Amino acid sequence: MSHSPEPVRSSFTDAALSLAARTLPDESVKSILDRLLPALKAWTGSSLAFAATVEVAPSGHPHLLAGTGDEILRDQTELWDTLFRDQQAWIKAPTGDPRLSSLMGWPLRHGTQLIGVIGLANRPAGYDETLLRAMQVGLVIAAGLVATALLTQSSQQSLDDLSLKAGNLRASKEQYRHIFEVAGVGLCRVGLDGRFLDVNQRFADITGRSREALLGLTVADITYSEDWGSDFALMEETIRGPQDRYQTDKRYIRPDGSIVWVALTAVLVRDAQGRPAHFVSVVEDIGDRLRYEEAITSAKAAERASKAKTEFLSRMSHELRTPLNAMLGFAQLLRVDPRYPLNDNQLQKVQHIERAGAHLLAMLTDVLDLSRIEAGSLPLSLEATPVIGVMQEACALVQHQVEEAGLQLQLTLPEQAVFALADQVRLRQILVNLLSNAIKYNRPQGRIMLEALALTPHVVITVSDTGKGLSEEQQAHLFEPFNRLGAEKTNIEGTGIGLVIVKRLVDLMQGRIEVSSALQIGSRFRIWLNEATPDTHVNHGMQDALLRPRQSGFGSLDGLGGGQLSLLYAEDNPINVELVRQVLRMRPQWHLDVATHGAQAIEMALSSPPDLLLLDMHLGDMNGTDVSDELARHPHTADIPRVALSADVMPDQIHEARERGFVEYLSKPLEVPKLLRILDQCAKSMGPV
Repeated sequence: MSHSPEPVRSSFTDAALSLAARTLPDESVKSILDRLLPALKAWTGSSLAFAATVEVAPSGHPHLLAGTGDEILRDQTELWDTLFRDQQAWIKAPTGDPRLSSLMGWPLRHGTQLIGVIGLANRPAGYDETLLRAMQVGLVIAAGLVATALLTQSSQQSLDDLSLKAGNLRASKEQYRHIFEVAGVGLCRVGLDGRFLDVNQRFADITGRSREALLGLTVADITYSEDWGSDFALMEETIRGPQDRYQTDKRYIRPDGSIVWVALTAVLVRDAQGRPAHFVSVVEDIGDRLRYEEAITSAKAAERASKAKTEFLSRMSHELRTPLNAMLGFAQLLRVDPRYPLNDNQLQKVQHIERAGAHLLAMLTDVLDLSRIEAGSLPLSLEATPVIGVMQEACALVQHQVEEAGLQLQLTLPEQAVFALADQVRLRQILVNLLSNAIKYNRPQGRIMLEALALTPHVVITVSDTGKGLSEEQQAHLFEPFNRLGAEKTNIEGTGIGLVIVKRLVDLMQGRIEVSSALQIGSRFRIWLNEATPDTHVNHGMQDALLRPRQSGFGSLDGLGGGQLSLLYAEDNPINVELVRQVLRMRPQWHLDVATHGAQAIEMALSSPPDLLLLDMHLGDMNGTDVSDELARHPHTADIPRVALSADVMPDQIHEARERGFVEYLSKPLEVPKLLRILDQCAKSMGPV
């Protein structure tokens, strides 16, 4: 049987439909494939093509049977083995064979059964997912033709009963019916008046109706009302115009009122005289695809929103901490500068300033922490954390508050070492927060108890107080943001989000928090965490380096070296420069040089290397890490200790600075004692000058 090659068409679906229309009832599989391959080559621009049927051996392993096309592709065992195993489209470029620049394979399936394979190679533009999607419908139709031919060949007795004439109507209908039934997409034949002439089961499933019911309806009957106008216009334009096809995304309405989105490709079929006869339409349910695209779009929007929120938090932190740096920094200088001691009245006023600034800073930190938690930008490192050490650290941090309030802090440690699956920094933050609340809301001469107990497979840490306690109604609203449960009417400072942060952090550590309280008796907060062994490490994330104690690398504090030392400070804010200048007056062996932008800092350091670099992270022309990287490239400046001083306290910024060689990261507002300690440690490491 001889056939002319298929013409190149704008859609491979057109080519497949044309192939189906010209397929005879008795046509062999080889004949179908011989006509399919030139169409595939022409439509894709591939120089090589091969197709074969597949038989499954009793062992269950498929193997190639009769094939046709370019024999070089028959030898690509990796291609066929992959298609046999996965039964999914496969692309490879480069192939490893110098004769093949790119390779694509496609399985032909009849339902769930693999019946054949197709291979294409050497397309100049290569193969991609877009091309695969464009070919999918056409190849499904081609698979139906192959399946029908195979079924015909396997039913020789039935074939003898059929007329071998091409015009035999019954055989044509059987052929057409087989194509319809094996297609994985909806197929229908529609009259010029819009009435359904024939539909397959897949189309019936998509529209939610029986095939019998559809044959009594028109396209308008099942089309969503808002889409019918454009759909009708496309049909009329195709009937009247030179184009013989149209594509559109539209909606069908099912009998239960639900709506299904479909991709419709309609091809106008003409009779022997070239007059419009009917439409053949391919319909694909794209609901899942649209939902997937919507999910991807939503995810990208959420990612953009999260990134914007993180950038906003970083910017707000920087903008709010910068003025606090001057306020708290100069207040600390007034209090600690031994050259100008304050009288009691002045000292009390300065302490008021410091307390107010510290309260403002605490509120800022709480708000930023809560925002970062809600934005999902607060990674934790869950590992085996020594509970005893964290409890001792937390008590040390609140001891001054305990003494000022005239309270007693009772620490009860486990008899043996206990490890909890937690982030050490954030667990300490949780305990400090709970202890601070126990201090603020306690009664005069009251007590605070901190204890821990291993209850395998959990560790329970309890913070108790002898305060006023909470009513049942207050406990019901305990973890609501900004709800201070009536404390806003008192002079007790707070934001109303500390306990919210505690609960969110406990949740992130896969634990839980319990509260029991009685009015005029006190409250008890229990933190339940998973017990861990010392080598447990679950999710290595970035710690908040701002809160974690870090070895500075400068050596001990004993026996400071003598002589003149130089500090180069890169900072574009004159107030911040003046604060550091005032701090250095307490260390006369240090000389301060100032660069107001990054390029100037690099130039000054290269011309006269300092003993210590103090770098702001946000300079006018570059950031501090860029300055550090540039100086690290030059041998005579690579080993200069670098310390960050910044109002940006976002974890990623701190982590990046440490990864790029900064020995310490100081945050604004500056803690003057920390800077003095670094200067002393650096002087000690230098030795006598």
